[in-house]
Amino acid sequence: MKNLLDKTTQNLNKIILGFLIFIIIFYFFTLFIGSFNLLKFLIFLGLIFLSLTLLLYIYFLKQPQEEKISFFNLFQNLLDHLSESIVIYDRDFKIVFVNKSFSELVGLKKEDLINFTVSQGLLKSEKYEMLANLFFPFLQGDDLKIINQEPEIIQVHFLKPKEKYFLISYFDIFLEKPYKLRAILDKTQDVLESQQRLEFVHLVSHNLLTPLNQIRWFLESVNQEELSETNKEFITSSLNILKNALIFTESILAFVRTETGRLALKIEEIDLEKIFLQILDILKDKINEKKLKISLEISEGEEKALGDQGLLFAALFALIENAVVYNKIGGSLEIIIRKQAQRPYREIIIKDTGIGMNQEDLNNLFKKYYRGKKAKDLEIKGFGLGLYNTKTILNLHGGEIKVESQEDKGTTVTLLLPLDINLIPKSS
Repeated sequence: MKNLLDKTTQNLNKIILGFLIFIIIFYFFTLFIGSFNLLKFLIFLGLIFLSLTLLLYIYFLKQPQEEKISFFNLFQNLLDHLSESIVIYDRDFKIVFVNKSFSELVGLKKEDLINFTVSQGLLKSEKYEMLANLFFPFLQGDDLKIINQEPEIIQVHFLKPKEKYFLISYFDIFLEKPYKLRAILDKTQDVLESQQRLEFVHLVSHNLLTPLNQIRWFLESVNQEELSETNKEFITSSLNILKNALIFTESILAFVRTETGRLALKIEEIDLEKIFLQILDILKDKINEKKLKISLEISEGEEKALGDQGLLFAALFALIENAVVYNKIGGSLEIIIRKQAQRPYREIIIKDTGIGMNQEDLNNLFKKYYRGKKAKDLEIKGFGLGLYNTKTILNLHGGEIKVESQEDKGTTVTLLLPLDINLIPKSS
């Protein structure tokens, strides 16, 4: 790196001296053209300033080499104190710089890494395997995802030489010639702690399902003929609250299972009409509160679909609940079920006349934990998992989702579900 600094300093010397010579020649040339004017005066002031700069620069060049690279040493010390691991290398994968964190991460000394050339063959070496993994993550990386294109950022999970989770960023830099800077963030501890939290949520949610279902069964078993109207309404309201709690709990379980890779689909023929009628019944209090006009339009013989009934119920419930909660008083909600033209897919369209979304909301709609500004302004409770979960469930079914929306005009959601079981991805 010192050689690189020296060469860069030499090039800078040439540029500054060349610029100064040009200014001096230009200044003396202007002295012979016409009388002294404002242009000459400004050039004169500029020359004085540049002359002082030149004197300071010459003084700097006369300083000992140790002082000239003091800035580089400061920069190197800063990199050494970063928690991210930093490595700089050339196009031949020859390392020219590493910081302390990178050295510790790969278990090698700095002096052994500088000028060391990394190759794919090192993946077979116990000593250099972690180093090679970081340079060639696509070869042994498990569950590798591209997070960003410019700059390129990838998320990767390694199972050997020991289990690790990394975020790796790539940057182009130029020091005399092109180099690459690679920044590695070790996310292993964060991921493992997150997995533990998910396991806890899964355990709690799973243990809640049994008593909630038992309470629901008891309430549905009550003979309401002998009850007063007030008690009947109490039972009905309690059942609706309970059903909402069950749906929420099952959605959380689906989310946890998806995140931990333990979600398996149980594919069967389902009746979309029955599902939507159940959802609308559960949400009838909110629908009545908003005084919404509901329309359920199903093409003849097109009410059937293939999928996991429990998961699709949770996905569709999230969409219909949003269409109700974010609707306007006296608005409308339209549900259309039909076969997509010339493709073996069931098409479901959900239209509302609600508050709509801006472009920022649409861009972030399916991100985990994302909640739009209007949702926060209206103080509507939620975790930002509903649409993320919906898209995940549809992806598992080989389906598609498209959302179109305009602020204050409403939102249209279009879903596609495959009618051919061969179009549904097989669970791993």
